[in-house]
Amino acid sequence: MGALRWDGAHLSLNGILVATLTLTGCGLPGPAAKGPEKAPTTAPSSEARTLVALVGQEPSSIAARPLTTGGTSLSFQQRLPNALLTVIDAQGSPRPELLENLPALNTSSWQVFPDGTMQTTYTLRPNLSWHDGQPLTADDFVFSWRVYSSPDLGQANQVPMTHIADVAAIDRQRFTINWKRSYPDAASLSYPNREVPALPQHILGPAFDGIATSGRESFVSNAYWTHEYVGLGPYRIERWQSGSFIDLVRFEGYALGAPKIGRVEMRFGQDANIAVVSLLSGAVHIVPSLDSSEVVREEWSRTNGGRFLDTLSSFIFVSFQLRPEYATLSASLDPLVRRAIAHMVDKQTLVDTIYGGQAVVTETPVWSGSQWGPAVDNSIPAYRHDLRASEGLMNQAGLSKGADGFYRGADGRLSPLEVVSTATPDKVQLSEVLADWFKAAGLDTSRRTIPSAQSQDNEVRSTYPGVLAVSGSGGDSALTNLGSAAIPGPNNRWVGSNRGGWSSAEYDRLLSAFNTTLDRGERVGQVRNMLRIASEELPVISLAFNVGKNAVVTELQGPGRAAPEANAAWNIHEWEFQ
Repeated sequence: MGALRWDGAHLSLNGILVATLTLTGCGLPGPAAKGPEKAPTTAPSSEARTLVALVGQEPSSIAARPLTTGGTSLSFQQRLPNALLTVIDAQGSPRPELLENLPALNTSSWQVFPDGTMQTTYTLRPNLSWHDGQPLTADDFVFSWRVYSSPDLGQANQVPMTHIADVAAIDRQRFTINWKRSYPDAASLSYPNREVPALPQHILGPAFDGIATSGRESFVSNAYWTHEYVGLGPYRIERWQSGSFIDLVRFEGYALGAPKIGRVEMRFGQDANIAVVSLLSGAVHIVPSLDSSEVVREEWSRTNGGRFLDTLSSFIFVSFQLRPEYATLSASLDPLVRRAIAHMVDKQTLVDTIYGGQAVVTETPVWSGSQWGPAVDNSIPAYRHDLRASEGLMNQAGLSKGADGFYRGADGRLSPLEVVSTATPDKVQLSEVLADWFKAAGLDTSRRTIPSAQSQDNEVRSTYPGVLAVSGSGGDSALTNLGSAAIPGPNNRWVGSNRGGWSSAEYDRLLSAFNTTLDRGERVGQVRNMLRIASEELPVISLAFNVGKNAVVTELQGPGRAAPEANAAWNIHEWEFQ
């Protein structure tokens, strides 16, 4: 989800007290305030209390795998109403969620055939149901495969659909997936961007069958994907007030058991000062990805009012526009120029000034401490802040500085490089700093901010003319997002996160091998080679991994630190009030 940041302005404790008294008038979204109630003589139980979470972005779709790609990670928001075959735990390992057990390699549940194809068999837990009470059956997974493999809906070229030959029901509780080629994550199918979620055929079946006559837009815009969403997760949606909040209630039929907390109120808001006030006043119990606020930290250290759970979260980077039809600075289509621009960036200063030293500088989309960390070695080119190296590369590309200090080509001074960001405070500040550095180094620049209302419009975010300051998933997901299949465009409804349109046949070959190789050692080598190609071609400048600060009040027990692959709310059904 989009991080909530304290903008650095001084916010005193006296100011917080004043703001707390006027909280209902300061713009904090949520249901209308109720009249005064007599304080209970004992603390209410978890069942009777409402968990209030303040999240930075309202989802355009709450589905586990939306048919449209947004610009902001919404993992916390999507976790609550959804359940998958497996859930990724705090250590980054898959656990059965809807499944009784995970398929095991080289058993009848996971067979690899001599021609490289595979078959996996999945057995659902008995007596599962959707939020509307209708039973979940194997046919819902067969239907899901029909939807996500449909060329009309933009997901057919995404992993793992590209690897699946067909999905077939054995009976109401069991189904098989036949694979065109080996696929190492076949047991879980729940890692970020690799999900195969069930879809309710009893709700969406008629609309999907009607695409031929009514068109794909009618299916994509179906209210099911938003305000009428029916899922399988620990909480079901009771009320969704656009621009304000989502009320959710405990789902008694959740696969891992009914949640301990009866209700969740998910409020939307990107004002970090309001987040600070809300946490310290007790109006909010958790703020996922609240960047460090010293006011909250200091007050909590004095009162034991809460804690910050540091989790390595989003990958922060700069993406070049590499499609000539959109790029206005044609020189940036040259890898030499992109490398020169990378040398203009002082990553540690960015981390210190914008992220308060709480992010981790990186040269690749893969964190050195992750499962693919052994692939990160000295064979991968690095781009330290070095203006002399930058000028040398620009000269190699046939560009030199004029008397005005700006780079020129054979046709004169280069067109300005537009630095684009979303309206989130850290990305705005990041784009401002980058634009200043580029200009000081000899590149004329301009700046543009994508309005919040368009932050999840992937067409808008994919047609920028210069560079885009952005964050997203790292690791496996980031590697997949650099593949040609992830290039968004009108033919796939702008689905995909390779927004700059970079394409490399050799990278695609390695990515395909990575997605079909079962041996871990071989996969590490494939990751290393992909990173080497990406660092040489440089479609993106890797900047840092953000350290997410999940701010949690002391009375809420259950949230904990988690691996980057895990969702902060992976075990929300176990959370309770102390």
